[in-house]
Amino acid sequence: MFNRKMLLAVAAVGLAASAYAGGQNDAGCGLGSMLFKEDKPVHQIVAATTNGTSGNQTFGITTGTLGCTSGGLLKASKEREVFVATNFRALEREMAAGKGEYASSLGSLMGCGAHSDKFLSFSKANYETLFPKGATPEMLLENLGRGIAADPVLAQVCGV
Repeated sequence: MFNRKMLLAVAAVGLAASAYAGGQNDAGCGLGSMLFKEDKPVHQIVAATTNGTSGNQTFGITTGTLGCTSGGLLKASKEREVFVATNFRALEREMAAGKGEYASSLGSLMGCGAHSDKFLSFSKANYETLFPKGATPEMLLENLGRGIAADPVLAQVCGV
């Protein structure tokens, strides 16, 4: 009984120290962090315990819910947006040619990394559809998503 209490006390101190170290809720995202928002060590411990025992943190990270906005699908979408906006002109050139580092990187961000050659061939063959006159980065991503979904091969191998 004493060993169990000692182990619990050590775990509580360790969690409290890590929670106290930051100026924000360090229990992580998840249901526990949403229910116990105060930045007091005891609240952080209860939040972390709730997250750990209910297993909801994995769901939140994957879906970008339960306060988990720095990872999961939302993060991947944001990464694509930033990448395309930053490298739009280079992507336009490389996707027209069906080769290049930027185009390959976009393929990876679209979930086609293992099938980069198929993504590059698709981008070259569908250049006019992907980059209509006056295209913007947002339009490229929309057109690319629709094009991948409509292509039987890429729809199977890409994670969009």
